[in-house]
Parts: sequence; C-alpha cells; structure tokens
Amino acid sequence: MADKREPIKVDPVDVGDTTELDNLAHLAAHGGDGRLFKMEQDYTKQVDEALLKARDLAQKDVVAAVESLNNIEKLTRLGADMKSNTRVVQYMAKLCFEGQKWDLLMETIMTLSKKRLLIKMAIAKMVRDAVAMIEKMPTEELKMKLIETLRTVTAGKIYVEVERARLTSMVVKKLEAEGKLDEAATMLLELQVETYGSMEMKEKVLYLLEQMRYSLVRNDYVRATIISKKINIKFFNKSDAEDVQDLKLKYYELMIRIGLHDGNYLDVCRHHREIYETKKIKEDSVKATSHLRSAVVYCLLAPHTNEQWDLLNRIAIQRELETVPDYKIILDLFINQELISFKGTIVAKYEKLLRRGTTASPDTGIFDKSTEGEKRWSDLHLRVGEHNMRMIAKYYTQITFERLAELLDFPVDEMESFVCNLIVSGHITGAKLHRPSRIVYLRLKKANVEQLDVWASNVQKLTDTLNKVSHLILKEQMVHKNLELAVTPRA
Repeated sequence: MADKREPIKVDPVDVGDTTELDNLAHLAAHGGDGRLFKMEQDYTKQVDEALLKARDLAQKDVVAAVESLNNIEKLTRLGADMKSNTRVVQYMAKLCFEGQKWDLLMETIMTLSKKRLLIKMAIAKMVRDAVAMIEKMPTEELKMKLIETLRTVTAGKIYVEVERARLTSMVVKKLEAEGKLDEAATMLLELQVETYGSMEMKEKVLYLLEQMRYSLVRNDYVRATIISKKINIKFFNKSDAEDVQDLKLKYYELMIRIGLHDGNYLDVCRHHREIYETKKIKEDSVKATSHLRSAVVYCLLAPHTNEQWDLLNRIAIQRELETVPDYKIILDLFINQELISFKGTIVAKYEKLLRRGTTASPDTGIFDKSTEGEKRWSDLHLRVGEHNMRMIAKYYTQITFERLAELLDFPVDEMESFVCNLIVSGHITGAKLHRPSRIVYLRLKKANVEQLDVWASNVQKLTDTLNKVSHLILKEQMVHKNLELAVTPRA
C-alpha cells in the first residue's frame, strides 16, 4: 500500500554568509593531485625557529637563507601541516623580494609550485603575495617577467583561477597600449570567467564586458552576442552603487553597438530606455533627454509587430515625454490611425529636428550624413510607408498604382517593390497587384458561395434591425396613445 502520510515541514537552516576561510577550507587537506591528507605532526615550533634563523641569515646571504628553509618546507609539506607550510613558502618568497633577488624569486615560485604533494592553500597564498609584489617591481621588464612566471604557475589550477584572470588582465592592458589588439583579445577571450565560483560577481561582469569590447574591436559580433548572454542583467538592479551603474551603462552601450550592427532597432530602443532609467543618467537632464529621444526614434524605426506596437504605446504614456514635445508629436503621428505625408509632414516639418537638431533639442546623431545615417533615414521612410499602407488597407478594397504611389510618397516603380515586400512579409494579407490593369487589390476575392453567405447574413441583420425598430416604434405609439387617453376628460 502507498504511504499516505504527509511529509513534515521543516524550515531551512540559515548558515550565514561564507567567509574567505570557509571558501578555502576545503583546500587545506587537499594535495596537489587532489588526494586528502591528515596532519601527522605540528611543526609550529620548528618553523618559528627556522624563520628566525633565515631572517638573520638573509642580512648576509639571501640565497643561503632561502635554501635553509627548503628542509622545513619539505617536512611541513609531507606532514600535511597546512598552516606551517603556508608560513614557510610565503616567507621564502618574501625573503627573495626584500633582498631584491628577482631571478631567485621567480625560480623559487616555480620550484615550490612543482613540489610533490604540495598543499593547495599554501601555493594559493604564495601566489597572492607574489601578485601584490608586481606593482612594487623596479622596472617594467621585471614586472612582465614576474607576471609571465605567475601565469605559468597558475595555468590549469582552479584554486588560483582568479589570480590568473587578474594577471592576464595586466598583460592584456599592456598589449593594448602597444597596439596589439588582436593578440590582447585572443588572450582575454581564453578566460572562462563565468565558471569561476570564487570570483565576485562584480569582477566577473567587468571581465565579461571587456571580452565583449575586444570582440567588437575584432568585429566579431556573434561572439560578443554570445558573451552578453552570460551576464545576468538582474545584477545591475540589485544595487545603486556608482560602480555598478557604470558597469550597467557600459553593458548597454556595447549592446547598442551590437543592435545597430544587426539592424535590430527594437532592441536598441530597449537598451536606450534601460540607460534612461539609470539613476546616474536621470540626474543629468541633458543625457536623460538625449536617451529618451533616441528611444523614441529607434522605436519608430523598428518594423511594425505586436511588440513594437506595445512598446510604442507604453512610451507614449510616459510623463517624461513632455520634456521632448516635438518627439511626442512625431510619436503621436504613428499612433493615430491617419495617413502621414512623408514629404509634406516628416521632411517639411521635422527633417531639421531629426537630422540636424535645434537649440532646444540637440541632434541625436541617428540620421547623420554617414552611410548608416542615410540608411536609417530611408528606413524611416519605409516605416511611414508601412503605416500608410495599413491605413489604406483599412478603407480601400482596390486602388490604382498612381494613386497608391501618391499616397505613399513613392515613385511608381519603388511603390511596386515596396508593396510586394509587404505582401511577402505578411504585413498585408490578401493583397494582390494586377499589373495589366495597374490596380492593387487589397481584399481577397471571395467565392460565390461565400459571397452569398455574407449577403444572407447581411439580410438577416437588416431584417433583425427592422423588426427591432418597428417594435420600438409600436411601443412608443402605444405609450403616447395611453397618455392621450389619460389626459382626455371623460364626458
């Protein structure tokens, strides 16, 4: 028989936030090959004595001081004394640095990282100390040499993946300064920072944004799009800190570049709206109105879909739109169910506003004189034509080529190809072009039986309406007759 007892509800236990020590605790008993070890002996006293002797010896001979610690390092490592081994390897690196024995420092780091049964936490601590030493190196050449040494040591080691990412970032910045962008991009894109569990989200987003930027420098828009999907945009809304806002703005600026390259105007509109909603931008009225104008224009440039129409109406009811009244008027033209004259309205009244700007409303740069600007201007003409075509299809069943070209502000030849594209894309259903008669049919011709059904339905509606009207007339007559009888005095 099935167990019908209900499970007992248990509240989850709050374990609190994990600390750095908690995150590294699992490394303490792990050897370099992943095996677990138990500490056999505590070497704290021996290590204290060895470090004191090494400090005194380092004043005369740094090399001898470092070599004197090799034996105790081996004992603590093989004895799995994590704390003592960490102290020893850190002190060995410190002696080399303070004694300015740069070659010995790099050799020591390489040697310690290749030891048998090495303790992961000890190596991780040593690498962190060495990373902090980079900025204190006397020459740029020594800095790069130490960075390359540490990158070699950290290659393929998960427990120092964050340090490797930071070291790689240093190399990438130097390569970019030297103009070696392709080499820098290749090196940075090798990092899979989205899988780094020990890296903070803010730092992770920063690396992903840099990867996006370098991908765009190489015109690799596909890779940039893939990387952008690794960033959870909810992160930007969790904090109003200025550095998080800067990351958000950088992300959406890169996304705008991708959207413009792909011709996805609706996404570009959304990105401008996200920038506009950022606290840092709202505090700057000039930047805020600029992004609001851009959002309006790119929404109008997007092809008509349910999403575009919904976004258009949501923008139209924003109170902030009152700060850009001219753009609100243009927006209302596309919402109203009326024809828009491209030459008589858009070009005559708003071309200067859209393409060159005015004192009150500066130029957005969307319709500049560049190749992309001219293309967007022609796209606006197409969007006006699509709007007009939808309005014409509502009220016409058929129309001549010449009249349609006049209403759409297109030459006849361009009008034909324009209407054909609308029919093929499904924006206008049931339309056909009859070239011999030079007529555009905007309704599907119905079959005889179907037409008879429509007529029969119309006749039925007419008779129902007549019956209802006659009933109401008769009712009014009876009411007035009774009123007259009530008013007339009896003889």
